[in-house]
Amino acid sequence: MDKLPVEYEQYLEGKDEFHIDTIMPVFRESMAEGKFGVHIRGLGGHSEQAFVDEAVPFGKVKVTVV
Repeated sequence: MDKLPVEYEQYLEGKDEFHIDTIMPVFRESMAEGKFGVHIRGLGGHSEQAFVDEAVPFGKVKVTVV
């Protein structure tokens, strides 16, 4: 599976290269497992943390601002 789920693509729209490079490994991990989605939390940029989250359905992105 090489194509990103639609919601992953939508999340990446308008993001800078650094941000994309930071998030993509987590999206790839999610796609490799094919079970769970991605939770991104933080304040943006260098203050964000992304991880595969069992509570998020595959192909979905949950964003939490703390």
